[in-house]
Amino acid sequence: MEWDDDFLENVADPVDKGPETLLMHGQIISAVERLPEAQRVVMLLVAVEGLSYQETADVLEVPIGTVMSRLSRARQAVGALFGTPDPKPRVSATRKDSIA
Repeated sequence: MEWDDDFLENVADPVDKGPETLLMHGQIISAVERLPEAQRVVMLLVAVEGLSYQETADVLEVPIGTVMSRLSRARQAVGALFGTPDPKPRVSATRKDSIA
């Protein structure tokens, strides 16, 4: 591929500090702040500090399963605030729309 200066103008800035990015970051921070403390701490240790699940469990002196469940609930709560659909479709016990 030949170098094209015009192409460079269309590439997104990886360190964008535009108003949309700042708004999104503020919304994420607000959503994390709303989490219960136990979930917030786990999310920050794993997502921000980069600790493994086992390292997080060791720091908090809880079982690794507790870390995993708190992180899962935290992710679901933050996702719900942003309208992220539940990845597991709910199956109805009875199907009223089926043709017999």
